[in-house]
Amino acid sequence: MPDLKDLISCKTTAFQNGAKIYWEFDCNSSWITFENGGLKKKIFELDKTEMEFSGQLGYKSWTELENSFLIENSVVSGCCQPDEYILYNKNSGDQISDLGTLVYLEKTGKQPFVLTFKRNEDLLFTDLNNHRSYVVKIPKNKIDKTMKNSDELYAENLFGNVQMKNGLLSMELRYKVSKKGAWKKEIITLDVNKTENNHRQPTPQ
Repeated sequence: MPDLKDLISCKTTAFQNGAKIYWEFDCNSSWITFENGGLKKKIFELDKTEMEFSGQLGYKSWTELENSFLIENSVVSGCCQPDEYILYNKNSGDQISDLGTLVYLEKTGKQPFVLTFKRNEDLLFTDLNNHRSYVVKIPKNKIDKTMKNSDELYAENLFGNVQMKNGLLSMELRYKVSKKGAWKKEIITLDVNKTENNHRQPTPQ
């Protein structure tokens, strides 16, 4: 096993609310610690057989948000399966939501958000300020048919040109209707200002 000191950075990340998050390790495991005031807890751990993949397998990185932090979680060590994203409370270190696999992340500006697939069924828009999630409507079976009619491995790669303007989310969906047919494009939208009328979903657990 390689020297873990060369693999694991124990540098502390300090959040604006005074909370901290950092890697630790010993001879038997490696883990990520969340600390805020007198609260200290492990939020992720790799055992002895996997600890040499620290930072590559499982929790890879974290991004501070206004009231929370977002964890990038790799389900495999290496290429090329889409990473999952998990949302945590920045004060308590408690998990808020397992959002699913990443389609698009906007973490800057006044309205940070993330688009994810949950259980390969729903495309979810999650507001990273209030942690609410909403299903983005996609024509029925269009993604399933495209995956069967193409060599694309992951549905997450079918989306592009994601934009948010004045509360209107738009994106391009590439799709195919037959194996020999040409690729087509469709614009998918969600009016975030009217999400209460767009089949609001409870934040997925």
